[in-house]
Amino acid sequence: MTKNQQIPDNSLASEVTKLLETVIDGGYCIGCGACTAINGSPLKMQLDEYGKLQATIDPLVDPGLVSNSVQSVCPFSNESLNEDQISQPLFSNECKYHDKIGYNLATYAGYVLENDFRDRGSSGGMGTWLVSNLLSQGLVDGVIHVHQRHPSESDPRLFSYQLSTTIEQVQNGAKSRYYPVEMSEVIQLIRERPGHYAIVGIPCFIKAVRLLMRQDQLLAERIKFCVALICGHLKSMRFAEMFAWQSGIAPGNLLAIDFRKKLPDADANRYGVEVTGVQEDGQIVTHVKSVRDLYGTDWGLGFFKYKACDYCDDVVGETADVTVGDAWLPQYIQDSKGTNVVVARHPIIYEMIERGMSGRQLKLDRISADEVSQSQKSGFQHRREGLAYRLHLTDLQGQWRPEKRVQPKAKHLNSTLKERQHLRVALAAESHLAFKDAVDAGKFSVFQQRLDSLVQGYQKLYQKEALWRRGARKIKYLLLNLLGT
Repeated sequence: MTKNQQIPDNSLASEVTKLLETVIDGGYCIGCGACTAINGSPLKMQLDEYGKLQATIDPLVDPGLVSNSVQSVCPFSNESLNEDQISQPLFSNECKYHDKIGYNLATYAGYVLENDFRDRGSSGGMGTWLVSNLLSQGLVDGVIHVHQRHPSESDPRLFSYQLSTTIEQVQNGAKSRYYPVEMSEVIQLIRERPGHYAIVGIPCFIKAVRLLMRQDQLLAERIKFCVALICGHLKSMRFAEMFAWQSGIAPGNLLAIDFRKKLPDADANRYGVEVTGVQEDGQIVTHVKSVRDLYGTDWGLGFFKYKACDYCDDVVGETADVTVGDAWLPQYIQDSKGTNVVVARHPIIYEMIERGMSGRQLKLDRISADEVSQSQKSGFQHRREGLAYRLHLTDLQGQWRPEKRVQPKAKHLNSTLKERQHLRVALAAESHLAFKDAVDAGKFSVFQQRLDSLVQGYQKLYQKEALWRRGARKIKYLLLNLLGT
């Protein structure tokens, strides 16, 4: 069966058709696997030709056997609840509400002092410390998070969701993974294995988990804590391959990657990328390069971005019990060891953090919700003001797109900022196509040549904007002097 074949005429089976015709055919599938995790789902997760995980029809499953709504668990379906609707009943009694970071009980910036949590993490080590404590204190029996895996011919992926039941296993799953993963296998594991669990994921994945929990009472009973990682956007497999190829490891020969290798005496945002793989001569090698020396590392370019990410308005995982991210603030960024921002929403998490601070396990500053949002300023600009314009453009074209809390509009952006949005969409789309052509040609230069004109145009826009800002500041200064203030 393909997605164009007829699906049996019953209400749940017809929902599969609707999901195919909107989210999946429209390119808004984020590859989380929530729709495939429903009992009897006729969908399965599969890597597409561009290295993205996508939902597709499983020809071996009868669509008439689906037991629950596939649309209501999809984070990009218009039939699912939005982040405010999910988080309000969970957190409103204990927490304050902030228009950017959602409900929050307390907000912090800092890092872990004890053991080597900070050294082993991408940033301050807070994410691993939190789930390790949930496990060691008996609040959960296991942690569901992303680990490295050994690629094979049948499954070339370098990472997957796995279960950790020991502190050592949890620590082995530390670090950021800019890579496609899906949750259907571990969701089924939770159903089959009695116990209590914490699950870690990017915002849209945690949203999907919450939606699954609303539909499946067993999951609601067993998943006790949801931990979100602040997300810029999700990448395809090709992001990792792009780095490896620049180090002499061709696509298909990459064995392992560390996207956030800390470099001594460098600012926290000037980290390295470590790749291990097979060279042309058959030797297994490991290379480390600074992001400053690699093509395509500017996050604003959006290389290999999923289309869905441009239609997301949740930067900080508003539906999670706690959120952890990088403290991209001036007072922290120069520390090469890394510093986290933390948004606590669950009272147990809050108390755990406070005890950690008083016991000198944690070095945290209490910061404001505004400071947390400022630490992710670029992400909020792109997914609030920028998203409003992208929604406007999609509506002008008469195309289906997900309903968002942000309303479509265009007049709030000047021509430079509008052009930036056009270029970001073009860069993301072209990166997928150009890399496939480069692999087919066996030349990385094909990829770079195809993207260079777009990249240069994008960089000129930033230069133009910087000149405009300097001019505006000078005019303001002159006016203040003329007015004598």
